[in-house]
Amino acid sequence: MSFGDNLHKELEFQDIQIKELSQKTGISKNTLDKYLSGAKSQPNVENAVKIAQALGVTVEYLVLGENTAKTEQKDPIQNSLSRLTPREREIVSELVRIILSKKN
Repeated sequence: MSFGDNLHKELEFQDIQIKELSQKTGISKNTLDKYLSGAKSQPNVENAVKIAQALGVTVEYLVLGENTAKTEQKDPIQNSLSRLTPREREIVSELVRIILSKKN
Protein backbone atom coordinates (compact mmCIF):
# COMPACT_ATOMS: atom_id res chain seq x y z
CA MET A 1 0.00 0.00 0.00
CA SER A 2 1.14 3.56 -0.68
CA PHE A 3 1.46 6.46 1.74
CA GLY A 4 -1.84 7.81 0.41
CA ASP A 5 -3.59 4.47 0.93
CA ASN A 6 -2.29 4.17 4.48
CA LEU A 7 -3.19 7.78 5.24
CA HIS A 8 -6.71 7.29 3.89
CA LYS A 9 -7.13 4.11 5.92
CA GLU A 10 -5.98 5.84 9.13
CA LEU A 11 -8.19 8.89 8.55
CA GLU A 12 -11.15 6.60 8.03
CA PHE A 13 -10.27 4.52 11.11
CA GLN A 14 -10.02 7.62 13.32
CA ASP A 15 -12.99 9.32 11.62
CA ILE A 16 -10.93 12.43 10.83
CA GLN A 17 -11.69 14.71 7.89
CA ILE A 18 -8.97 16.17 5.65
CA LYS A 19 -9.91 19.67 6.80
CA GLU A 20 -9.33 18.68 10.43
CA LEU A 21 -5.96 17.09 9.61
CA SER A 22 -5.01 20.23 7.71
CA GLN A 23 -5.79 22.37 10.76
CA LYS A 24 -3.82 20.07 13.08
CA THR A 25 -0.75 19.92 10.84
CA GLY A 26 -0.67 23.28 9.09
CA ILE A 27 -0.46 21.41 5.77
CA SER A 28 -2.87 22.70 3.15
CA LYS A 29 -5.94 20.64 2.34
CA ASN A 30 -4.87 20.71 -1.30
CA THR A 31 -1.50 19.12 -0.47
CA LEU A 32 -3.15 16.47 1.71
CA ASP A 33 -5.58 15.70 -1.12
CA LYS A 34 -2.59 15.16 -3.41
CA TYR A 35 -1.05 12.70 -0.96
CA LEU A 36 -4.35 10.81 -0.80
CA SER A 37 -4.90 10.75 -4.55
CA GLY A 38 -1.39 9.59 -5.32
CA ALA A 39 -0.70 12.71 -7.43
CA LYS A 40 2.07 13.48 -4.95
CA SER A 41 2.67 10.06 -3.44
CA GLN A 42 5.23 10.85 -0.74
CA PRO A 43 5.37 13.93 1.48
CA ASN A 44 8.67 15.45 2.50
CA VAL A 45 10.01 14.30 5.87
CA GLU A 46 8.72 17.37 7.72
CA ASN A 47 5.16 16.88 6.48
CA ALA A 48 5.25 13.13 7.09
CA VAL A 49 6.26 13.76 10.71
CA LYS A 50 3.51 16.38 11.17
CA ILE A 51 0.89 14.01 9.77
CA ALA A 52 2.09 11.06 11.86
CA GLN A 53 2.13 13.14 15.07
CA ALA A 54 -1.35 14.53 14.40
CA LEU A 55 -2.70 11.01 13.89
CA GLY A 56 -0.74 9.42 16.74
CA VAL A 57 1.05 6.94 14.47
CA THR A 58 4.62 6.58 13.27
CA VAL A 59 5.92 7.74 9.91
CA GLU A 60 6.92 4.13 9.34
CA TYR A 61 3.30 3.07 9.70
CA LEU A 62 2.15 5.64 7.15
CA VAL A 63 4.87 4.69 4.68
CA LEU A 64 4.86 0.92 5.15
CA GLY A 65 1.42 0.26 6.62
CA GLU A 66 2.78 -1.98 9.34
CA ASN A 67 0.36 -2.23 12.24
CA THR A 68 3.13 -3.00 14.70
CA ALA A 69 4.56 0.48 14.16
CA LYS A 70 1.52 2.31 15.46
CA THR A 71 2.40 4.29 18.56
CA GLU A 72 -1.14 3.84 19.79
CA GLN A 73 -0.45 0.15 20.37
CA LYS A 74 2.57 1.01 22.49
CA ASP A 75 0.84 3.41 24.91
CA PRO A 76 -2.77 4.30 24.12
CA ILE A 77 -3.20 6.66 27.07
CA GLN A 78 -0.07 8.69 26.36
CA ASN A 79 -0.93 8.74 22.67
CA SER A 80 -4.41 10.07 23.39
CA LEU A 81 -3.18 12.70 25.84
CA SER A 82 -0.58 13.97 23.38
CA ARG A 83 -3.34 14.81 20.91
CA LEU A 84 -5.27 17.00 23.35
CA THR A 85 -5.12 20.76 23.47
CA PRO A 86 -3.49 22.34 26.54
CA ARG A 87 -6.95 23.20 27.93
CA GLU A 88 -8.19 19.64 27.40
CA ARG A 89 -5.09 18.31 29.20
CA GLU A 90 -5.88 20.62 32.15
CA ILE A 91 -9.41 19.21 32.31
CA VAL A 92 -8.14 15.61 32.19
CA SER A 93 -5.57 16.38 34.89
CA GLU A 94 -8.25 17.84 37.12
CA LEU A 95 -10.47 14.79 36.59
CA VAL A 96 -7.56 12.49 37.52
CA ARG A 97 -6.91 14.55 40.67
CA ILE A 98 -10.59 14.26 41.64
CA ILE A 99 -10.63 10.51 41.05
CA LEU A 100 -7.43 9.97 43.03
CA SER A 101 -8.63 12.14 45.92
CA LYS A 102 -11.80 10.05 46.23
CA LYS A 103 -9.72 6.88 46.57
CA ASN A 104 -8.08 8.15 49.77
